[in-house]
Amino acid sequence: MDLVARNASAQRRPNGSSTSSAASPRKRRAPASAEKIVADARADAKRVRREAEADATRIRAEAEEHARRLVLDASASADGVRAEGMELVSNLREMGDVLRGNAERLLRDIQAIHARMVRDLEELDVPPASGEDVLEVPEFVSRG
Repeated sequence: MDLVARNASAQRRPNGSSTSSAASPRKRRAPASAEKIVADARADAKRVRREAEADATRIRAEAEEHARRLVLDASASADGVRAEGMELVSNLREMGDVLRGNAERLLRDIQAIHARMVRDLEELDVPPASGEDVLEVPEFVSRG
């Protein structure tokens, strides 16, 4: 407060008179006013900090809940896709077995028909007419 008082007494008005008598009550109130302003600013800062921390806590909790829901949804989707994939694999295996069985049955039927036709042709034993070529069974075909 001595510094403020000295500065106040050192100031002079343009007409040469001292300002210490007119400014003295204001300058004496200034330190108390400044202390009140600082105290109010500190209180406001604490209040703002508490509000910010509360908001941050709330936002963090909301974000964690949202992330948890997303993970649960993704896990459920992955489980569904896996189950459908396993069902598809099972169906494809079953279809492959059926197709393989059908192909084997078809091959046996064709071989039986071929063998019967070859037997029928061999039983005919028709001599070729003059000038006609004799048809022979190719070597890669089994005769029995």
